[in-house]
Amino acid sequence: MPEPIDRLFARALTLHKAGRFLEAAEAYRGVLEQQASHADALQFLGVLAHQEGRHEEAVSFIKRAIAIDPKVASYHNNLGNAEQARGALEAAERAYRAALARKPDYAEAQYNLGLTLHALGRLQEASDSLNRAAALRPGHAQTHFALGNLAQQRGEAESALAAYERALALRPDFAAALINRGNVLVMLGRTEAAMAAYGGALELAPASAEVHLNLGLMLLKLGRVEQSIEACLRATELNSADAQAHCTLGHALREAGRGEEASDAYRRALELAPQCAEAKLGSLLAVLPLVAAQPTQREEALRRFTDGLAELRHWSAAQPQQLGRCAGMLQPFHLAYGHADVTRTLCEYGELVSQQARQFWQVPERAIAATAARSHARKRVLIISGQVRQHPVWEVITRGIVQHLDRGRFELSIHHTGAMTDEQTEWARAQVGRFEQGAKPMSRWLQLIAEERPDVILFPEVGMDPTAGALASLRLAPLQVAAWGHPVTTGLPSIDLYLSGELLESTDAERHYCERLIRLPGTGVCTEWPTVHSERWEGPARAAGVVRFALCQQPIKFDPVDDAVLARIARLAGPCEFWLADPENLPWAGPRLRARLAAALRREGLDPQAHLRSLGWLTRGRFSGFLEAMDLYLDCPAFSGYTTAWQALHHGLPVVTREGPFLRQRLAAGLLRQIGVTEGLTQSSEEYVRTAVRWAQEVRHDERWRERRVALRAAAEHADGNLTSIAALETVLLDTLASASSESR
Repeated sequence: MPEPIDRLFARALTLHKAGRFLEAAEAYRGVLEQQASHADALQFLGVLAHQEGRHEEAVSFIKRAIAIDPKVASYHNNLGNAEQARGALEAAERAYRAALARKPDYAEAQYNLGLTLHALGRLQEASDSLNRAAALRPGHAQTHFALGNLAQQRGEAESALAAYERALALRPDFAAALINRGNVLVMLGRTEAAMAAYGGALELAPASAEVHLNLGLMLLKLGRVEQSIEACLRATELNSADAQAHCTLGHALREAGRGEEASDAYRRALELAPQCAEAKLGSLLAVLPLVAAQPTQREEALRRFTDGLAELRHWSAAQPQQLGRCAGMLQPFHLAYGHADVTRTLCEYGELVSQQARQFWQVPERAIAATAARSHARKRVLIISGQVRQHPVWEVITRGIVQHLDRGRFELSIHHTGAMTDEQTEWARAQVGRFEQGAKPMSRWLQLIAEERPDVILFPEVGMDPTAGALASLRLAPLQVAAWGHPVTTGLPSIDLYLSGELLESTDAERHYCERLIRLPGTGVCTEWPTVHSERWEGPARAAGVVRFALCQQPIKFDPVDDAVLARIARLAGPCEFWLADPENLPWAGPRLRARLAAALRREGLDPQAHLRSLGWLTRGRFSGFLEAMDLYLDCPAFSGYTTAWQALHHGLPVVTREGPFLRQRLAAGLLRQIGVTEGLTQSSEEYVRTAVRWAQEVRHDERWRERRVALRAAAEHADGNLTSIAALETVLLDTLASASSESR
């Protein structure tokens, strides 16, 4: 005699709940053998199939149950789960809405609908649904977690943080919420709190590859490269099949100057995920040395990069849109650090990335055309930068524009794409009509720009900030302009004008740009010397007659071909010291540069220990004191420094610079022309050496040198207040917009 249906079905449910799926399935089928129209048995067979990953079969069983009894809300909810699992998101949405039509207070279906709408990219509807689910079931930690994920994607970092904290209050052992809370804290620049969140996640899940990977990403952003490598290695050990972990390890190794090892990590990532554009780009950039070891290395790297670029072009054709997803994330920033002409290579790279980014993001150009056609009294200028804070790009380029651009003719807005803020950020916020800031996703920035409908987008630099770099690769306004925060062509066809200065550029400089070169008056910028309280630099005492040279630029800027030039100065100048900077973010770079210079000094028969000195990171006040204590500033021949030369001149520190053919080698020279003191401006290595040596002898005549420094400090005032550059910029923008408008008619 067969077992009664009710008892058999109850036994099937017990077996199902106990995880004994094979026996449960047999029992459910036994029920159906006795009653083929038993809707619950059909539905639970579908649930079981879904749990085992047989989603097509699950959909079939549950639909049969619904056909028998369409009024049961849970059937529709479980159908939605199976549809979602097999990737049929629209069908899942219909099923969840059907469940809610039958039971409006069904929290589970409301939550599932919110997740589905989020996956469909309908973020506002997803937010509404998840908030309704949270109201129906406020104690469900997973709903608050989902709200946090949604807010994070929308760029609403504070809301995301609050949602994760609610989830953790309900469920303190929620490791995923701790991880995501840490990610948001990184976005907000609250690094210590982020470290604590990751630490808590590691206590809960010490074997979680995801936690170690997120920790590695954060440490990399903080410049703590060796610790990042350690965390990423642990992530790859825990999950050797995680392509993202290998890719992030590659990024960290590249930042550590370990290019070959980085290439190996990227290669492994591509083996695991052949469509990973991030790893493909990383492997291309890994050939560029951050600090070259020998004179031929940069030339060889340029050749390898050019070959790799051709391969990337073929790869991207076979992997459509993948490269566009990563536009701006990784950029050939270090390609320009050397004496070679890289214009053509940068333009080829920019053309490829811009093309792929346009295909991926699909920005509607109708709105941009409508913006170009409108005629308003004031033109809308949008500044996009990750450096709206105390930073050389802000101080030298952006601040003057924000302060002096004529508000009678222009409406000014700022999108600060970086996480770091300070008093300069707040000052900027108060100067403009609209200010957006934070580590928002690309889709949110695009939405904000579309709402803004700018006539002009100005990028003070393209290359330093990933988000700004990605946005610059797209056509988002009728006129798009770059300034020389990174003093090399952007290479992007989406950038129309490149702002430079008439005192910075050579007569034939147009050939170095893909954009139309604009020579603004002077150095093209309007700066204001800040009030700095100079603190006494507590450096070591110097022996009598020793001359101190400041070479306080980033080690990545020094090309090995110039090492011999510096060594000759050391040999001919008499007793002297070279003071070199150790950057915070690349702590290994300073020792590597000093080791290279030490070898050059030995080749001149000199003792490196008598000449090489290192300078750690200093506050602005202490750096001012350091400059006061130096005798001469030697500008880097391969990559000139505007900000450091500007600071040196304001402290009366004479500057020796060698003017090269490219903008990046002419910044200090233009500054010297601006103040009318060009004695330190040289045209060759030999002249550079002679000037440095002659001035070193003059340093030893204390009175004469003091007089020179006093006169130079007075002349440095002419570096600032260049309002004619702002007036010329206004004219260029208005004339270019008017010309484009007349051509479109």
